[in-house]
Amino acid sequence: MLSDAPRIDLGGRWRFRFSPVATSPYAVQDPELDDSDWDEITVPGHWVLPVDGPYSKPSYTNVMYPFPLDPPHVPDANPTGDHRRWIDVPADWLDGGRVLLRTDGIESVARIWVNGQDVGVRTGSRLVQDFDVTDVLVAGRNLVSIRVHQWSAGSYLEDQDQWWLPGIFREVQLLRRPVGGIDDIWLRAGYDPTGHGTIEMELGSGPAAWPVRLRVPELGVDVTWSTPAEVAPVAVGVVRPWSAEHPALYDVIVAASGETVRLRIGFRTVEITEGVLRVNGRPITLRGMNRHEIDSRHGRVFDEERARADLALMKRHNVDAIRTAHYPPHPRLLDLADELGLWVMVECDLETHGFEIDEWRRNPSDDPDWRDNLFDRARRMVERDKNHPSVICWSLGNECGTGQNLAAMAQWIKERDPSRPVHYEGDHAAEYTQIYSRMYPAIEEVRAFLADDGPIAVPHHPAAEITREQASRARSLPYLLVEYLHAMGTGPGGACDYAELIDASPRIAGGFVWEWRDHTLSATAPAGQPFQAYGGDFGERLHDGTFLADGMVRADGTPTSGLVDWAQLVAPVRAEWSGADRITVDSRRRFTTTADLAVGWRLESRGQLVAGGVLPCGELPPGERSELNCPEGLRTALASVDDAEADTHLTLTVQTVASTAWCDAGHVLHRWQGRPFDKPPARPRAMPVPAGATVTRPRPARHHGGSLSVGGVILDAHSGDPTNIMGVPLLAFGVELWRAPTDNDLGHGPLDYEEHDPATTGGAGAGVRGPSAADRWRERGLDRLERRTVRVSGSPAGLVAVSRWAPAALPWGVTVRLEWTPCDGGARCAVTLEPDGEWRGTWPRAGLHFALDPAPWRATWYGLGPGESYPDMRAGVVVGTYSADLDNFVEPQIRPQEGGHRSELRSLRLDPGDGLPGLGVRVVEGTVGFSLRPWSAHELTGVSHPYRLPRPSATHLYLDLAQHGLGSRSCGPDVRPAYALRPRRLRAAIDFVDLAENIRRPLANS
Repeated sequence: MLSDAPRIDLGGRWRFRFSPVATSPYAVQDPELDDSDWDEITVPGHWVLPVDGPYSKPSYTNVMYPFPLDPPHVPDANPTGDHRRWIDVPADWLDGGRVLLRTDGIESVARIWVNGQDVGVRTGSRLVQDFDVTDVLVAGRNLVSIRVHQWSAGSYLEDQDQWWLPGIFREVQLLRRPVGGIDDIWLRAGYDPTGHGTIEMELGSGPAAWPVRLRVPELGVDVTWSTPAEVAPVAVGVVRPWSAEHPALYDVIVAASGETVRLRIGFRTVEITEGVLRVNGRPITLRGMNRHEIDSRHGRVFDEERARADLALMKRHNVDAIRTAHYPPHPRLLDLADELGLWVMVECDLETHGFEIDEWRRNPSDDPDWRDNLFDRARRMVERDKNHPSVICWSLGNECGTGQNLAAMAQWIKERDPSRPVHYEGDHAAEYTQIYSRMYPAIEEVRAFLADDGPIAVPHHPAAEITREQASRARSLPYLLVEYLHAMGTGPGGACDYAELIDASPRIAGGFVWEWRDHTLSATAPAGQPFQAYGGDFGERLHDGTFLADGMVRADGTPTSGLVDWAQLVAPVRAEWSGADRITVDSRRRFTTTADLAVGWRLESRGQLVAGGVLPCGELPPGERSELNCPEGLRTALASVDDAEADTHLTLTVQTVASTAWCDAGHVLHRWQGRPFDKPPARPRAMPVPAGATVTRPRPARHHGGSLSVGGVILDAHSGDPTNIMGVPLLAFGVELWRAPTDNDLGHGPLDYEEHDPATTGGAGAGVRGPSAADRWRERGLDRLERRTVRVSGSPAGLVAVSRWAPAALPWGVTVRLEWTPCDGGARCAVTLEPDGEWRGTWPRAGLHFALDPAPWRATWYGLGPGESYPDMRAGVVVGTYSADLDNFVEPQIRPQEGGHRSELRSLRLDPGDGLPGLGVRVVEGTVGFSLRPWSAHELTGVSHPYRLPRPSATHLYLDLAQHGLGSRSCGPDVRPAYALRPRRLRAAIDFVDLAENIRRPLANS
């Protein structure tokens, strides 16, 4: 909302003095104080940033308070920042009316003085608060003094799984409030099933403001009311409704006698009927992200350009909803959501999670002494953000247990704003909220909720303890996955199962992935290396480590493969080949047609582009499916290729026709790939050696002292290990069952499926916190395999090497047979890996490890890409030809771990540069994936930060016959059985070829 009333922005440089205790010795409020030797600090800002500054440091906790649980008291050691700034106030500001000092965000409590006069105490870190300073201002120079304490009673209400970052982090402004001004306004813009809109105005102002005029120029609305009693709903006729798909906004001007304000409204109506969340009469599915306000360098200081880019990146990845976890965002963010089109759940600035440690005793949510404080937070949230069409739901807060104060907050919000539902995940009995939600439920739990009767949660969850009547009431509400797919580290896995489940029922209102962005902070290591810091990096005695590095994008905004995977699975419009020369277009949109979209097609055979083109989607109505005729160019291309060829792929893309506020023309919303023929494919053939490469015919094995040459591969005659492949020396070779544990591999959550099938336990798995996957893998010795050569036998054609790899002290192992024979262009290795003994549980991986010379290797491969993929994270990749340098092969990682795996490899070329011999790989039989890193799986294990990794002594190529899934057990379900790697016999055949001078030629022209 914009006002023509004047204001003064107090942002900029302030005098600053830090004290480690609350009893600061400085009379910050005294105009006579000489502050010439004080430091200067920028407002908005946090005094703990940058992290190498001279004051106190950031600290991170998820659940635990970083001070004693002794409400409402806080320690004497309470970092305190005194802020002073002189400002000029025009004389005419004091000629009637009022002047307010507005503070949008200060963590956590502040006492404010103007010209030495105490004007009040500010609480509620992320809520707006105004102070009337009319009587203490003078014309000319005025001193504004603000003392900020990091800890306060309010800190007990702000335990919000984020950095504790004290300071004045949002704007401070002086507002001139004229006589006859508009103190508050609420324009409710409703939309009815006939397509008509209605505006209802609620105005907070004094008698001097009237008459008041409301205009909506685009709709021809011009109404004047002389008194408050005359105000009535205004029917505005047919309007374009607001939705996240089509965020139609109308400019409104409201003029009172002393002030004119401008707002942008969107016509929409939110309702719940038959357990379905609807907007404008149509069911919606929230494709959402939990979004904290965080920047790696500036903390929670808002930057509109960064925020707009953030929301545009969301839209490009099919995100259409935000939960403002766990507090109201900067007010301009909601303006951007209105403009760009995002459904928003605004959450109150409230979380008391740390009381769970004491079994919720003295929890403010249920303590009458805290009632007014909680009420105040709910009121300030609703009153600030009530005009935004993007806001479709209010959330009482997060992880506060339950109690009478939450119920009372909900009741007040329902009465104040009946047009939006109230949400709170902790209301397991559905006593006072209107949306039923869960965090990280198992697939089976969601299905149980959709059933007619029975438990709605796994036994270890509090929701399992509710009565049958309460469960029935819960089932009458929409179901929301308010947090799911904990995106910590490599992953998350399993999005495909949730997407399928959400699509299956309109009673599931969708969900919000946890979470959008890593919270890490930019820091510098002692030796000067930049790195991303997490809990514990600033000497905190109590912290939660990397638990804040759980974003679908990294702190610098780099999207992860997990985000790309999810985006494909939730795409609002999809296309696929339906056979019989038809393309099916399936619209999951609810409000708009597909007139703005086109379908791109691309036919490739064995890595070579055959033909491609684009055809319009047409105006497919929302929620409909249609079939498009096969374009003539595609029909001709299909006729030109062998329908028995296994490696023929048709790729279809749904893409934008024109640029929008958040994407360029041609932006891809969804991608489908598959075989365009009904005829079963022939057995896949090896991919061809790139054009122009040196190809040699099979050569018999040749002995060289203690080694044997098979097709250009030098093998140790005693072990059978390759020591040189086509001129590329190997520093080491072996079998690998270990991977550097991911954050989810390290998870100890109760939804543990290694020994408890979710299908037979209702999704509960073990039902108790227990050993992580990585713990079990170590217990089984997978990180300490030792080798015993069983047999090496030569033949006129090649060599067979059999070895057994087993952990010390344990009886089980794997027997590996490598059969080397010549092939066109090189040597073929037939690999068979067979477990022996009584193996239990899972393996992290099973494959071969090649240590190459350290060099700036560049990988070019034909297979799934461009990003990484694992058994339960594959929707975001398609078969194609891709390239990546060694330094960029693995996505940025906060803590070193498994990553970079590319599945379904067909062929690979590795080029070390500088004209040195390169290495070519062709997969002839079996399913093989690969990864390439400067460190081995063992070197990566247990390292806290990338800068602490050793100097690379080799480049490590892994050819994996299988990989374990990822899951999200860091705070959710384990890898589901379908994606788990259980010990089993594995086999593949791989050709190693010499690419010689043609190493830099592409594998396929695409």
